[in-house]
Amino acid sequence: MKRSKSRLVSTVVVWCVGCLVTLAAADAATADERSVDDACRDLIMDYAYFRDHPDPDAYAALFTEDAELSILGDTRKGRAAIRQRLAEVTGNTVHLMSTIRITPVSATEAKGVSYVTVYTAPAGDDPHTADGWAGIGEYHDFFRRTDAGWQIASRKLLLRLRDSGFKPPVAK
Repeated sequence: MKRSKSRLVSTVVVWCVGCLVTLAAADAATADERSVDDACRDLIMDYAYFRDHPDPDAYAALFTEDAELSILGDTRKGRAAIRQRLAEVTGNTVHLMSTIRITPVSATEAKGVSYVTVYTAPAGDDPHTADGWAGIGEYHDFFRRTDAGWQIASRKLLLRLRDSGFKPPVAK
C-alpha cells in the first residue's frame, strides 16, 4: 500500500511538472508571436511617419539591404534606391494606417497586410491645404528578422480606390 501511494504521488508530480513545462512553452510561443506582431506593426507605423515627415535615412533603415518597394508602378530595389525614392518626392502626404494583420511564417519571417488612406497636398508652408484624399489601398508586406531586428523585405501598394483628381507625387 505504501509503495502504491508513493508511486501515485510520483506520477502526479511528474504529470504536474510536465503540464507546467508545456504551459511555459506555450506562453513563450505566444509571447514570441506577440513580439513579431508588435515589431512588424511598429515598422508599418514608422514607415507612415517617416514618409509623412520626410526622413530618407530613417525611412530606408526600415528596409533590408536587398528590399523591394513597389508604389504605383514605381519599383525600387535595394535600400539605397528606396532612400532615393523618398528624397525625390515632392509634396506632402498623410498616411492613415489601419486594419493591420501580421502572420508569422517562420522564426525569421512574417507577412502582413495593412490598409492605408493617403491624403496629399502640394509642397508649402504649414498648415498644408489638402488636395483631398488621394487613395485607399492595401500594403502587402514581407518582413524578415535580421541582425538589426525586424525589417521590411518587400512592400507593395495595391490601390483600391482613388480620388478622381489624384495625381501621384512627382520626383524632383
